Amino acid sequence: MQSPSDETLMEQVRDNDLDQLSTLFERYQGLLFGFLLRLTNDRDTAQDLVQNVFLRILKYRTSYQSTHPFKAWIYQLARNVYADHWKKHHVPAGDLEEAERTPTLRRAAMAGVEASYEGQDVQEAMALLPSAQREILVLHRFQGFDYAEIGEMLGCSEGAARVKAHRALEALRKIYFS
Repeated sequence: MQSPSDETLMEQVRDNDLDQLSTLFERYQGLLFGFLLRLTNDRDTAQDLVQNVFLRILKYRTSYQSTHPFKAWIYQLARNVYADHWKKHHVPAGDLEEAERTPTLRRAAMAGVEASYEGQDVQEAMALLPSAQREILVLHRFQGFDYAEIGEMLGCSEGAARVKAHRALEALRKIYFS
């Protein structure tokens, strides 16, 4: 027996059959965690953000339109959750000493040091990219979205998404090989 599509499940959630959300959670929590972990570089923060994505699904379930792919919709929610988190917790460059005194940020910095010791130089280089460039690379290279889907999420054409991804990859190459 074939399981219902994501869109069908979300339509049921939208119609207040909230039990179907557990199936969507099982399908997407790992994918979203990987996406948000690559953006935040902090496991605890990524877990919290995944929880926030599913809270937003509950909150905004009536806005879901079944004419759009569910996968693109949930990743758009994840992008918004990440953007909101970043706005709240962004530390200006001048406040670096204060950031080191903050346990979460200190833990993230230590995780970055450990990652470099483990040979994860690409992740370190990705962390140096601006958020928008890092996000597009993660969506395409790690999450498997094609450029048309990314364009839909970013509100631009497929060609524009391709150009943005190319520019992000070039920026990553400059950081990585310098």
